[in-house]
Amino acid sequence: MHIAYVPERGGSVHADAASSRPGGGFTTLCAAAAMGVPTAAASPLGTGPNSFAVRQQLVEAGVEVLTPELVGDIGVVIQLIVEDGSMRSVVTAGVESEPSRGALASIELREGDVVHVAASDMTSAHAASELSEWAASLPPFVTLVVSVSPAVAQVPVEAWEVIFPRADVVTMSSWEAATLAGILDANRHGSTIRTYMRPDAATVRRMGERGCELQKVADAPVISIPAFQSRIADTAGVGDTHIGEMCAGLAMGYDLETACLMANAGAALAISHESALPVPTREQVENVLETGVVTNILR
Repeated sequence: MHIAYVPERGGSVHADAASSRPGGGFTTLCAAAAMGVPTAAASPLGTGPNSFAVRQQLVEAGVEVLTPELVGDIGVVIQLIVEDGSMRSVVTAGVESEPSRGALASIELREGDVVHVAASDMTSAHAASELSEWAASLPPFVTLVVSVSPAVAQVPVEAWEVIFPRADVVTMSSWEAATLAGILDANRHGSTIRTYMRPDAATVRRMGERGCELQKVADAPVISIPAFQSRIADTAGVGDTHIGEMCAGLAMGYDLETACLMANAGAALAISHESALPVPTREQVENVLETGVVTNILR
């Protein structure tokens, strides 16, 4: 829903426009697939109408669905998007909060695969345990990318303690990074995100119009990856697009710095139009990288 302002407590505001579409992990998967990378979804889908629509659209986007369907439906997110492009969300849980360690363990992984686990899928105790323990057991030839997500405060601290030591890359917005740092310090005074990670793992901090910051290993200098100037129309799904583009870059064999630059280009394209869909194509991302110019891909 697009609104002029967020109403005060007890107040009301009329939305200028409203639409219904898949988002979140769907956007991340589609962004990677649009780069020509073989992409698969391991998050549970259900038998309900929303799951049916998402499954159909994933197939159309070239994304393989790996997990068996569950009885029920996926959750719904209500997003309020203000005129300046900023966003607030309310999330209801569905079958995606019921991952099965057994189903995940049956997935065949190959050398060079990139696995992305979003913290937004770890907000329940069951899902946090199943996902973090499965991720922690991934073979060393797989790159594990963990995204912190806006639901950071709802993730059990134990999940961070299990999944971060295995993570190869942790990506987060500047707000998510600050929020998580406070949570971890409260849990164990003096600890930081880096405290829980391997020294050779990398962090990526998304900085909005300033691009992103990359620290390849602990104690290494922070590298600023520049943003591409773009009109801000809608921030919904921009982080998801950035994550998908970065994961695609890694799967394509690029180093993390190059993958982050590709992600900045994809995010600039995504933020230039309303809705995270359609996601940028590889040709559009490469054009931004070559020219530095961002155009509205809906035109």
